[in-house]
Amino acid sequence: MNMTHLSRRHALGGLLTLSLAFLPGCGDDPEPEDPKLTGEWTGQVATPAGPASVTLGLSENDAGDVTGTMNWVFQGQPGSGPVTGTHNYPEVSLNLKIELFGMELTGKYEGRLTTEDRIEGTFATDDGSITGSVVLTRKAE
Repeated sequence: MNMTHLSRRHALGGLLTLSLAFLPGCGDDPEPEDPKLTGEWTGQVATPAGPASVTLGLSENDAGDVTGTMNWVFQGQPGSGPVTGTHNYPEVSLNLKIELFGMELTGKYEGRLTTEDRIEGTFATDDGSITGSVVLTRKAE
């Protein structure tokens, strides 16, 4: 082999290596994109008095402001209330207002988007009467 052939082989090998480095799916998994929270989310809050099923209908604007409604069923008692909050990927912070057994309660859900269709976090009313871990999953359209 002559030097020109060796130089060409090294150059082609270097280009092949460089090309493979930029192929999607090679190496570490890419960081997920910043998905919007817009959609319907469902989950359960485990409370000392039993589980509460929740459904949130959320809408997120480009600035990360979230609005919507929450519907729930707790001990056979349905209810609903407004939701406001923020999404600064992956962090989610939602303020909730609920009326339950004739009392108005406010609370906060603090979570983290772990996939584009799953939020893991905790919920607590401001008075501490209801607390629990909550996993919310986005309902498929």
